[in-house]
Amino acid sequence: MLNISKNSVAERINTHSSEAFSEIQKLKLVRKVNVVLIVIFSILLFALFLPWTQNVRGMGEVTTYLPSQRPQTLQSNIPGRIQKWFVREGDTVAAGDTIVFISELKDEYFDPLVQERTQDQLNALIESITAYEGKLTALDNVLAAMIQNRDFKLQQTKQKITADSMDVIAAQVRIEQALIQFQRADTLFKEGIASRFDYETRNQNYQEAQARFQSTQAKFANTKTDFMATISDYAEKISKLSSDRYTVVTQLLEARQKQAQLENKLSNIQVRQGYYYLTAPQHGMITRTYVAGLGENIKEGEPLAQLMPLNYQIAAEVYVRPVDLPLIKNGQKVRLEFDGWPAIVFSGWPNTSFGTFAAKVVAVDNVADPRGYRVLVVPDASDGRYWPEQLRFGSGVSGIMLLNDVPIWYELWRQINGFPPEYYTGGDLKPAKK
Repeated sequence: MLNISKNSVAERINTHSSEAFSEIQKLKLVRKVNVVLIVIFSILLFALFLPWTQNVRGMGEVTTYLPSQRPQTLQSNIPGRIQKWFVREGDTVAAGDTIVFISELKDEYFDPLVQERTQDQLNALIESITAYEGKLTALDNVLAAMIQNRDFKLQQTKQKITADSMDVIAAQVRIEQALIQFQRADTLFKEGIASRFDYETRNQNYQEAQARFQSTQAKFANTKTDFMATISDYAEKISKLSSDRYTVVTQLLEARQKQAQLENKLSNIQVRQGYYYLTAPQHGMITRTYVAGLGENIKEGEPLAQLMPLNYQIAAEVYVRPVDLPLIKNGQKVRLEFDGWPAIVFSGWPNTSFGTFAAKVVAVDNVADPRGYRVLVVPDASDGRYWPEQLRFGSGVSGIMLLNDVPIWYELWRQINGFPPEYYTGGDLKPAKK
């Protein structure tokens, strides 16, 4: 067998001049391209069946969960003049620290002893009320005694009237008896049986009985007149005492009304003096002052400074489109991307994203904002990663509301046809049953 080297063969054959050899080289290249295309197509086909997490995007900013922990303006409760500032922008204050001192503008409070003078007026009025109460008690006692005396005298007069009425009846009986005796004596005297002395005696007894009857009647009438006079006299006296009592009661009520007014005024003065020093309601930082300089007049309710609480429960508010509102539910999972923190986001594969933070929905507004519907989310430490401590109120945030897991081919088909994402009940990321 001949031993022929490859180099010697190659030297003898001119590959460039051989058309068959050129075609073979092209065929090998085509085969390689086909293999590459088949591999790429297989990868793409396989990728179409990979899971894809549908989501809703929204923009917003960092906020706090509780209203009491959000930035607040410190306002003056009274009109006044700025006398002294105790803080400047950027200072940290504790609850009760003085922010600014405000002087008075109303002339009725200019007197530095207005509280003491008002207290003196109130004390004098209280003494007057005590005097009125004593006078009223005395009038009540006099009125009660007078009513008791009236009742006693009327009782006596009634008893006397009863006695006089009995005397009248007795006198009338005597007249009748004296008349009968006189008539008998007159008959006997005319018949000559009785003497003139007996006749005249019976006549005199009859006349005396008539006189006693008239006297008794007059006494009875006088007693009834005294009874009516007693009623009238005591009625006039009681009416005068009652009028005096009503006058004292009116004066007492007016004094008590003035007492209430003075007490209200004194309380207002005490409370108003407490408003001269504007204090911090909670621990926080003075981020801004709205009134500059000293001696400037301010109105009631005018904001003077802004306080940002330092202890707050961080949250975020994300605004979504109205068309996406039905897809958002409480407890829904959310991924957040904060301004200033580098992130590599794959919205369809939230678990493979870098630089995003977990959150969950706690509230969804029912009233639209110019930016959309507000969705409030709070940190969700279920993945063991907490939000950055350097986050500040108002920082920008981008939210990804996680929905249902679907194949990529379905998501492409949905996007091409313009269909909405799969509606789900929230929390478990499963489609709702139809």
